[in-house]
Amino acid sequence: MPFYFRVNRVKVIDNREWGLWILKRDIAQVRFTSLVTTGDDDFPAVGALKGGARDAKALRDAAASVVAQVISRRTTLAIDGIKDGQTITFGDTGYVVHRSDAIPEDFNWCLLAMEDEQALRNFGQTLSTVVGSSGFDGFAQGLSVLVGASANPAFAAGTAVAKFVAEVLAAYLKGKGDEMIGALYLSLNRREHYPHGERKSDGVPDLSGNMLVDYSLFGFEATPPVPADAPPAAPRRMP
Repeated sequence: MPFYFRVNRVKVIDNREWGLWILKRDIAQVRFTSLVTTGDDDFPAVGALKGGARDAKALRDAAASVVAQVISRRTTLAIDGIKDGQTITFGDTGYVVHRSDAIPEDFNWCLLAMEDEQALRNFGQTLSTVVGSSGFDGFAQGLSVLVGASANPAFAAGTAVAKFVAEVLAAYLKGKGDEMIGALYLSLNRREHYPHGERKSDGVPDLSGNMLVDYSLFGFEATPPVPADAPPAAPRRMP
């Protein structure tokens, strides 16, 4: 039962650059980072968080482990020459940012658009930036409380971590004098948003109002194969 989640188009209203087009200064290289968590995710460290780690270091290590897993699953794509008001189209079928072998019951997506910061291309640097942030210890404590009260602690942990990562990266860029171009947070559940395994939305605004995003998802229940020695189906009698 394959499941695909795609980003189809992104419109960037303001690329956060300035200058005269004739001098080719009002263009930007943008790195899109996609973080996906689902209700089917498995985070081994969630057990320690849910049970309440015995000391602050154990709690911090458990939270850092979940952060590392979420970041390791990120999908990134750098696109050069982005102008104000430009619509980026990912082919005629979109760009798959998540695939799984089952249709998830819950789905959370975070899409970040930022200037292509060299330091954040490396997994280790991104992880150290997040875990080394001033608010990480407090986040780890809050995460423990959250997963302890959640019916689906793994999904709650993944969702909270993806949001925290986005906030830390935004603060990191601001501290370097850069700006986050856009950030979109999206939470869906199968019963309400894709009961038949399909959904397509266009022009979804991000938190800043600086991006409009088109996305789609598609999943289907695979039909089990018919055994070779199965008897032929009885012919249907016409009324």
